[in-house]
Amino acid sequence: MIKQRGSGIGLYIVYFFFRFFGYPGLRFILFFVVLYFTLTTPSIKRYLREYYLLCTGKFNFRIYYRHLFTYALVFADRFLSKNFLERYHVQVQNEENFFSNLEQGGLFLFSHVGDWTICERLLSEKNITVSIVMQEVIKESIQGFGRFMEDKEKNTLKIIDLSEGSIPVAIRIANAFQKSEIVAMMADRFLTQQGGIPVTLLGKRVKINKNPFEVGYNRNVPLIVLLSFRQSDYHYAVSYHWLSTYDRTLPKEQSIAKAAQEYAQILENAIKEHPDQWFNLYDFFNTEAVF
Repeated sequence: MIKQRGSGIGLYIVYFFFRFFGYPGLRFILFFVVLYFTLTTPSIKRYLREYYLLCTGKFNFRIYYRHLFTYALVFADRFLSKNFLERYHVQVQNEENFFSNLEQGGLFLFSHVGDWTICERLLSEKNITVSIVMQEVIKESIQGFGRFMEDKEKNTLKIIDLSEGSIPVAIRIANAFQKSEIVAMMADRFLTQQGGIPVTLLGKRVKINKNPFEVGYNRNVPLIVLLSFRQSDYHYAVSYHWLSTYDRTLPKEQSIAKAAQEYAQILENAIKEHPDQWFNLYDFFNTEAVF
């Protein structure tokens, strides 16, 4: 299961400072929050040290603090943009071409890069419904804050909860594809050892989520890697990459592995360009770990 970091009380405090003092107030309160976490989370520091040494070759306290501070800003934006959507600007590369190619549906490969929920709000403006397959344990206090904020926006995001069981999930995914709708799955984190597929990332053999690549192969739908990056306050940039079609001349497992490696290369290029915006704050490079 995926742990949810943060608390509802903390989000209400963030909301208060942002509403009355804007980003200066938000940065002021987050300075102390993030400083506390940098001093009390040795396991995350250990995970990030390994990541940064592989990605950039250097790691120190300043890099550690900046990474967590960026994460805090993005996490705050995830909720604040619900209530202050008009303040946020999202730039999409070749936007017209992107939306025109979504008419027949497809499978989005989301990653823990930047804020993927910004992508969902971008699609909602075009009345494009996205069914995201996920299993996330969210604290009740965070759920309450989320409901408080969601009253203010049109929500076109549907959740296909993995806890419903494999058969109901498969049926809901199939129904979405039959309607030429968009299905989204997290590709950079897996929930069970059986759900992982080996790839090379940052020069190491690791495992990512096998399920989206297998679903794409079985349903013969296009795979689109969607990434978002925080550029500055209120500004995000979204990039997309259509993966190559599956090589049907290869055995199924080899074809799936080839697609997964292509995704891993795109992810690697993205995190090398924005190393402080990959928020996989777990023991990712331990191939035995389950998230």
